[in-house]
Formats: sequence, C-alpha cells, structure tokens
Amino acid sequence: MYSHIAIAISVLLMTVDALYLNNKNVDRKFLYGLIVVTIVLYYFSLIVNQVYNKKVCRFEKIEAIILLTIFVIGALILWLVKNSILGVMICLLIWNLAFFLVFLMKSKNSLN
Repeated sequence: MYSHIAIAISVLLMTVDALYLNNKNVDRKFLYGLIVVTIVLYYFSLIVNQVYNKKVCRFEKIEAIILLTIFVIGALILWLVKNSILGVMICLLIWNLAFFLVFLMKSKNSLN
C-alpha cells in the first residue's frame, strides 16, 4: 500500500496550514477546511495501515469510535476558534495530543 505517500503529503500540508495562519488574506473557512482535510488524511492513512498490524495491535470498534469522537470534537472546537491564530494552534496541539494518547494507550495495551 502507498499510504506513506499520503502521510508525507499530509505532513507537508500541515506545514502549509501553519504558514497560512499568519497570512491575513487567506479565507479562514478555506484554512479550516484545509486543516481538517490534512488531519483526516494523516490519521486515515495511519488507520488504513492497521491491516498490517498483529491482531492485538489492531483497533477495536470502541477505539475507532473514540478516535471519531475526538475528531468531531476537535473539528467543532477548531471551527469556534478559527479566527484566532493562538486558538487554532492550541486547538491543534490538544487535538493531536488526544489522538496521541489513544495511540499510546493502544500500544501499551498491546504489549501486555
């Protein structure tokens, strides 16, 4: 599978998102959409690779629901703070930390 290409593209797009935050001429709705698409692309690519993991490392339905809930809540909060550069950056930090914690808990549980 070529999901590593999608991961590389999403990392590059996240850099573009951060650069566009400082540009006053960029439409905030476009920037919001670009950020959300970038995060969807990145985490979707990680989840697609689950087929190559051992069975104990694969996500169960409850974990997929948790990831989807984190995504929806993060997207809603991002929409509320889309006009504030600091708000967007803090939202992205917390949003990615929440995803990281889910992946970390899954990796710790799969080691047992």
